[in-house]
Amino acid sequence: MFSNQVPKNPASDPANGPARIADELLPPVEPPDARFLLQLFVIPAVIVLAVVLLWLLVTTLATSGEQDPEKIVKALRSSSPRRWQQAKDLTNLLRLPQRYPELKGNAELAKQLAQLLDEEIDAQRTDDNSIQLRFFLCPVLGQFHVDEGLGVLLKAAREDLKPDVRRQAINALAVLAHSFNTMEKPQTLKHEALLSTLTQLAADKDDLIRSETAYALGVFALQPSADATFTAELELLVDDLFSDARYNAAMALARQGNERAAEALVEMLDPEAIQLSIAKVDSPALESYLPALQAFKRNTILRNALDGMDMLMKQNPPLDRTKLLAAMSQFVEHSSAWQVAGALPKELVSHARNILQRYSTGSE
Repeated sequence: MFSNQVPKNPASDPANGPARIADELLPPVEPPDARFLLQLFVIPAVIVLAVVLLWLLVTTLATSGEQDPEKIVKALRSSSPRRWQQAKDLTNLLRLPQRYPELKGNAELAKQLAQLLDEEIDAQRTDDNSIQLRFFLCPVLGQFHVDEGLGVLLKAAREDLKPDVRRQAINALAVLAHSFNTMEKPQTLKHEALLSTLTQLAADKDDLIRSETAYALGVFALQPSADATFTAELELLVDDLFSDARYNAAMALARQGNERAAEALVEMLDPEAIQLSIAKVDSPALESYLPALQAFKRNTILRNALDGMDMLMKQNPPLDRTKLLAAMSQFVEHSSAWQVAGALPKELVSHARNILQRYSTGSE
């Protein structure tokens, strides 16, 4: 049974002898003096503040050094191993816009890097270091939010001796255009050679150049007040003999709601067409990774086809959807028996079902 009695304080219980005064139990309470407060609060605060200021100073000095155009370009011009460390550092900095918000808008740095690339293109050296430098400079210039690199990227796309460098330049043009398209106030990239260069590249004899160009044209076609020639070139490329070029053009046209995309989008869900598209490997060094690469490319084509159909039907409500929905239905119906590069991911089949449901119920 629990007792309701409150325990007595032994210090005041007569049974324990005379009550002891509080002074015998605790030391006297005194207000802290100024010296104590200084030691307890002020000095640690000063130490913390000094550490923070030192960190800010080091960070500021490091950042200012990392973004110094002359130092960066000087290092890239050198033949020492430091060149590639600087290249790596610059790439990493551009990937951290939250930490280095001013770097992508550094017009002077972009201008000097563009000048270096221009000199390298004119020299057309074929040693590995020179090729790697041009291969590195193209995507770096595409990362900026200023257009100082536009002219030299167009030049690299047209004139570089190495197809890989040309493709890097075309991709960088697309990235640059996307950055301008998605600014708070979208802007249009302008250059006297822009239209003629992309038109020339769209007819290039190299399949991969045409494929990259189709993608870039699609991004440029989304610019404010875009020239109609960009769309005209895409309408030609959607019938290209190379499947990657056709598919890139179809995706670009679908974003515009252009019905010319429909036939290629249907093809992108066809197992036989996909089998032909993923059969080729451009590099013998990648042969050992062939199954994984084929599955990745197949999944990319299928996802793009589904997204492209969704965009096309959304952007163009009067469009006859019969062939698109029939191709999607067949894809879902035969998904369990799909034999191209292995089994299909469940999320792709679910994605197709969701699109079909939306458009069959009229809830789009």
